[in-house]
Amino acid sequence: MISEESENHSRRVRRIKPGVVLVVFIITVSAFLIYKIQNRSQRAAQSRSEQSGELRQPHHSSAQAHDAEWLKETPIPVLDPVTPQPDTELVLTQTVNRRPLLPDVKTVEEGELTSTSWQNPFYKLFWKNKGWQFKEDGMSSTANQFSAATFLRPYKRISVSFRVEVENKFPAFTLQLLTRDPTDPDKVLVTSAIHFQADAVEASAVVKDAFQKLKSAKLILDKSKPESVDIRLVGTGNRFVVSVGKQRVLTCAQPAQQSGKECFLSFLAHSDQVQISALRIEGE
Repeated sequence: MISEESENHSRRVRRIKPGVVLVVFIITVSAFLIYKIQNRSQRAAQSRSEQSGELRQPHHSSAQAHDAEWLKETPIPVLDPVTPQPDTELVLTQTVNRRPLLPDVKTVEEGELTSTSWQNPFYKLFWKNKGWQFKEDGMSSTANQFSAATFLRPYKRISVSFRVEVENKFPAFTLQLLTRDPTDPDKVLVTSAIHFQADAVEASAVVKDAFQKLKSAKLILDKSKPESVDIRLVGTGNRFVVSVGKQRVLTCAQPAQQSGKECFLSFLAHSDQVQISALRIEGE
């Protein structure tokens, strides 16, 4: 009985062992194949990344070289902050590229200058100004640059008198009478000018960009009193009368285009420092 059970057990063992071996073999082979496939895939991916890195590196180097070459060949311009830039906004009437300093129409219409302008002519709000400094008892231009100041009240007839301070020599400056263009209020139709120098006085006019010399006269200053010189200009609408000290030095016709039209008085200093005091403006 025992021998039969033992024999049956041996048979079952022999029957099971070959199956187990086969399963183990299949699992082992499958695992090996999976490992080989994964290892090959990793090597291929690594090879592709290395080739890509080698291709990108020369391109990056060439781009850096190109940028360095461009920066070397194309310097960035730097403006010198000390160098003064040309001022094309305010200028002498004789120069084509420059224009007088004309007050804004709205400012003139809103101004209240009828009764107060002659009482306090150096009040800075009565002027359209660039380059002049105003004090209670005078005004002075900026040296070595163009300065212009235009009185905001217009006159059809005007009388202006003032005193010019003299230190070493009589400074050069200009008085202008500006008449608007009725078709374009921002432009000047007629500019009459009286140019003062140490040895001469000259009257000129610019009508629609055409320059005309009106008259000139020599000027002989009294050197015994070099501290100041009295100046007076009268514009009647038809004539100009200029006096220096107590002497009438120039009389000439005023441009017909200004007759009966409003004019604005403007002080211009070219480069000399001009100091004005005792200013009085009268007219209608």
